Amino acid sequence: MKSQKQKFEVKVSSEVGELEGIILHTPGQEIENMTPQNAERALYSDILNLSVASVEYSQLRRVLEKVAQTFQVKELLEQVLDNTKVKERLVDKICLNEEATDIREDLLAMSEKELCRCLVEGVLMKKDNLSRFLDCEKYSLRPLHNFFFTRDSAVTINDWVLISRMANKVRTRESLIMEAIFDYHPMFSVETLNPDTVTASVPGVQLEGGDMLVARHDILMVGIGARST
Repeated sequence: MKSQKQKFEVKVSSEVGELEGIILHTPGQEIENMTPQNAERALYSDILNLSVASVEYSQLRRVLEKVAQTFQVKELLEQVLDNTKVKERLVDKICLNEEATDIREDLLAMSEKELCRCLVEGVLMKKDNLSRFLDCEKYSLRPLHNFFFTRDSAVTINDWVLISRMANKVRTRESLIMEAIFDYHPMFSVETLNPDTVTASVPGVQLEGGDMLVARHDILMVGIGARST
């Protein structure tokens, strides 16, 4: 692992207080990869304009940088992928979850930077046999159109991180990426909890960070609805 900055303490015991750090994902090519055909599946009612979204997100980032330390998902992910075992483990989980084991070796052969890009922006399906040629699906790995909503995929509760179990399978890869970052990036020393490790036999369990609020160190409020059961 390449040398990193000093440790950053991960701890949230209240929604009220000084913001010290935030993980961002700047919208990129995955937004451009949205089409009228896949917008609804990606949980959008309309197509985003990347040029407009980029300007607005840049303004948000500059404001946050004035009051807190900011981290970018792509930079953190690329750094953890420098570890061969982590790279293999994450690729295996993603390929199994998305039934894309046929591209596993191609993904593992990529550089950390290229793999990071593909895991976020998507991987086009190779139409190299009849079944794939006839398949209406365009991607072996779909673009992560929603990843700039970074609060959804993981939430810090006191001094540990809950990995979300997303309501829509199209967003599961976001949680797997955040889990790898918190588990293996040397900057973060924090315990994670993935509901899949304790609720695998319980169908229908869903938890998303956007529905959770740490009122204080001993009170966690959870909004129960379509996304969190």
